[in-house]
Amino acid sequence: MASHLTLIVKVTNACNMRCRYCFIEPEIFHQTMSVATMQRVVRAFLDSPQLSSIQFVWHGGEPLLRGRGFFEQIIAEQQARPTQVRFANAVQTNATHLDDDLLELLTTSSFHIGLSLDGPARVNQRSRKLRVVRDTDAHAVTIAAAARLREHGQTPAAIVVVNRLNIGAAAAIYREFKLRGIEMQLNPLVQSGLAAAGEEDLGITADEYGDFLVRMFDLWFDDPHPTISIEPFRHHIARILGVATAPNCHFARSCHRSFLGISPRGDLFPCGMFQGEPEFRYGNIHELAPEDVAGTALFDRIDRREQRVLETCSRCVFLDLCYSGCMFHSLKNQRAFEEKDYYCGSYKQYFEHVLRRLHADLTRARHQLDAPAT
Repeated sequence: MASHLTLIVKVTNACNMRCRYCFIEPEIFHQTMSVATMQRVVRAFLDSPQLSSIQFVWHGGEPLLRGRGFFEQIIAEQQARPTQVRFANAVQTNATHLDDDLLELLTTSSFHIGLSLDGPARVNQRSRKLRVVRDTDAHAVTIAAAARLREHGQTPAAIVVVNRLNIGAAAAIYREFKLRGIEMQLNPLVQSGLAAAGEEDLGITADEYGDFLVRMFDLWFDDPHPTISIEPFRHHIARILGVATAPNCHFARSCHRSFLGISPRGDLFPCGMFQGEPEFRYGNIHELAPEDVAGTALFDRIDRREQRVLETCSRCVFLDLCYSGCMFHSLKNQRAFEEKDYYCGSYKQYFEHVLRRLHADLTRARHQLDAPAT
């Protein structure tokens, strides 16, 4: 394992929304993490002799369904550990349970709070729906949460899941995020959970996603007054210009060495997406120490898979920007774990376009790197 680790901790798979593309497999929706398992997670990783730093990403489902008390216990457990490991916390939430009391606790405890938003109200409402009808909708809740985050000194950021319902709305999405001052992370749809089992196919082709990335990049790159950052655009411009940048899991070499996922029951996976896939389980945190993950047969299998896939991509001029993409996309979107990312064609189209634009306007590229970023 790497000395720095991002740990995606699924504190519950339950959720009070019913997003039409939810990637969690229905048979594990009911799982919720016990306090004992949470404590074991914190202790095991803060005590690990191999780690120098770790980011805990408290995830779901909807993690804030666990309530203030659970997060107070997380904070208390972390503060009680004598550790040499530097750590930070983040939580990914739909914000429906982010009341003022919980917001105060999380922000004063230096938790970064991430949101989800698929575009303006008319776009967002197509895919992100509350299970129980309220006097507001998911879009209004998210926008209000973004404003409250800003009041507490955080720059709001949200994941956009690019799918059949918003693939044609790049301009509307960009305008909405800029208007609201929300940083953007683009994630293509994964054919898992409800996205795979739903009545309507929300999947997109590689060509469609490539066109979307190019369109969104131009909207952002040509903006004379950029006020938001968009990932993975900022990440790739930094990589091309040789500027240090944080890893992006979809484009990280040997991502399984820098990322781990933990299910509510304590099962360890290559990342948070793999829970519900039994053959990709390393073991359980109550039985397997973090430093022993690299000695498992599954870890070796992923190593060998990466070597083979990178060899097939060795002649690609974009290899250093992509590293064959996301292995979960390979597994779920094309049912071929041993192959490169389903969205390979998208990325080639996008990289070619970005390099042309940067070559033509290097000054603009550096200007965009100076735009706000979380």
